[in-house]
Amino acid sequence: MLKVSKLSKSFTKPSLGFFNTEKSEKTIFNDLSFYAKEGDCIALLGKNGCGKTTLLKLISGVLTLDKGSITNNFDMPLDFSQISMVNSNDRSFFWRLSVKENLKFFCSLSNKNSLEKIKETLILLDILDKIDLPFMSLSYGERKKISIARALLNNSKILLLDEITNSLDISAKKIVISTLKDLLKKDHLQLIIFATHSLDEVISLSNRLLLIKDKAIFIDQKVNENTRVSDIEKLF
Repeated sequence: MLKVSKLSKSFTKPSLGFFNTEKSEKTIFNDLSFYAKEGDCIALLGKNGCGKTTLLKLISGVLTLDKGSITNNFDMPLDFSQISMVNSNDRSFFWRLSVKENLKFFCSLSNKNSLEKIKETLILLDILDKIDLPFMSLSYGERKKISIARALLNNSKILLLDEITNSLDISAKKIVISTLKDLLKKDHLQLIIFATHSLDEVISLSNRLLLIKDKAIFIDQKVNENTRVSDIEKLF
């Protein structure tokens, strides 16, 4: 499904001094590799600044890698049109427009899907009753569902999530997690990779965790019904 091989990525840091024109380089990844199969739901863990968001952006094609490759399991380049990334930032939506107007606009950009498909997707996410409401009137959890709906309407098969349950209350978090698991189970999605700091979220959603440390994948471990928060804490 997805193969990341010997990935390296660095960023150039500009000088902060007026007279010092030298630039420094910050290495984020060095020979990072992992493989994801269809049906996986993978949690990315690591300290702040370890590169979780950067890795998601590299997989989505938002950032270019310096070395290495990101391919499908046939060693062919990824089809970025089938990859969507959802984060905690809702500024890409038009807050004064309705949910329907927002989704119709984003569908028009790629000439995909009809109003009927929009309604089917909102039914799938159990949020059709919000279709005519202004986006600004939605709760945080409802806005996350609309972000996921936009990804599904783009016919995405790989969903990348960057800490989307931040600031969600317990009830809303359960709804989003349950929705994601259901989408994967019913083959509406083929792969989910999500960055998080919540160990409870890792246990309730993922079947694998990747711990990023020292610029590479430090631990690749399965997650199942017997995994406990204390088990994951011992990895850090």
